[in-house]
Amino acid sequence: MKKKEKRMILILVVISILIIGVIWFITRGGKKEEVVSSNAGEEQVKEEFVTKLEDGTKLNTSSTLNNEKQFQGLKITNIQLTNREDKTELIADIVNDTGSDKDAMLIDIVLYDKEGKEITTLGGRISPIKAGQTMQFSTSAMIDYANAYDFEFKLAE
Repeated sequence: MKKKEKRMILILVVISILIIGVIWFITRGGKKEEVVSSNAGEEQVKEEFVTKLEDGTKLNTSSTLNNEKQFQGLKITNIQLTNREDKTELIADIVNDTGSDKDAMLIDIVLYDKEGKEITTLGGRISPIKAGQTMQFSTSAMIDYANAYDFEFKLAE
């Protein structure tokens, strides 16, 4: 083979690979889940319940997660689930309107996806809270759980 023929074959092989790559990317667009490419080239599922703030913080927008909840007679309000730099934080106000003081409680916070499947369980502690008192609760994890759909408190076993 002559040098020109080798060059032509190489060009045809490169063009063929590019065409196959374009066709492959086009046909992948029919997937049910929306896929987003990150800067590192990794693929991740689109986060349905997240709004990204200017500083890069992910704020959970699930109305189900943010609804007021009850636990052991306590009201859980002003719920906020965020993630910043791979630190997920759940913050809420706990209101004791039971009429009696409550002792400290070790709890599990179970996070759920939209289908009701458990994503993870985080540990936490509710400090002693007097009747009529409101206190802030916070727990965190070093993994991104900002896209959770709902959560519940349970007494730790």
